[in-house]
Amino acid sequence: MGSLKITIFSLLFIIAFVWIIMLFNAGPPKPVVMSEGKEISIVQGTYCWKNFINNKCVDKIPASEVIANKKIVPFSVSPQSEIYINFKKAPIEGIEVDKWLSSDEIEEVKVQGNVFSVPKEKGTYIYSVFGRWAKGSSSYIFAIEVK
Repeated sequence: MGSLKITIFSLLFIIAFVWIIMLFNAGPPKPVVMSEGKEISIVQGTYCWKNFINNKCVDKIPASEVIANKKIVPFSVSPQSEIYINFKKAPIEGIEVDKWLSSDEIEEVKVQGNVFSVPKEKGTYIYSVFGRWAKGSSSYIFAIEVK
């Protein structure tokens, strides 16, 4: 019986240790992006993040190329519908949202709180969301199609 208790205690200790290491090595918070009651798929963009073991910076290709390379299908939305962006841990200074006009040209989007409206013109649009936290910064990319 004593051997069983030691085995169970050892397993619990290992599980707790692994969980703590994973917690300290967690990357940037990921947002939940929604429109019309449905979640929009996002892709991790460029980021720099400090964690317990190391500091890591990853520089990604332009948003339009990320969407093409990952074969992301744009999320269909109605004209002028709203996009909601929520982080479990909110960025220090709020979020920035950019609309990509080309691989090297962007336009800042007006965001109120964590919401912005999509254009009324039909078409495919690529957006990037950027936030800063005490441990670093990160961007996320998604695509929509206004129908």
